[in-house]
Amino acid sequence: MSSALRMHRIMTDAVESELKNHGLNLTDYLLLMTLELSENGTRLLSRLAWTLLVHATTITLATDRLEDKNLLYRHAHPTDRRATCVTITEEGRKLTLMATNTLKDINFGLGDSTPAQQRKLLSVLATLRAASGDVDGPVG
Repeated sequence: MSSALRMHRIMTDAVESELKNHGLNLTDYLLLMTLELSENGTRLLSRLAWTLLVHATTITLATDRLEDKNLLYRHAHPTDRRATCVTITEEGRKLTLMATNTLKDINFGLGDSTPAQQRKLLSVLATLRAASGDVDGPVG
């Protein structure tokens, strides 16, 4: 257990350090990546907290921060007046790509690990997540 927690800290510290150079923190980056990887660059605000495993207030604050930088924008859901959507902007896409390239340069905090080791790690993590009942949720 302590090895997993130590590795989490090592990766998080490395990634956070690099993201600062782009004016982002880890939550900001993950929010932008979630939007970037979604089908049309849009997600429900209410689903982002669930997807990123953070409190709704954290997502609201991150959305405020990123909207102030014109990296995303909020808008009403087309059919549900109660729901708010968040969409990544072109500026947000560009910054996300630059930040991702920076993270690739540091191997996403995985040091000098090889691609084979990274694939093995992802496979083991997927197995452990499934065994724990963690599954990817619906896109929304």
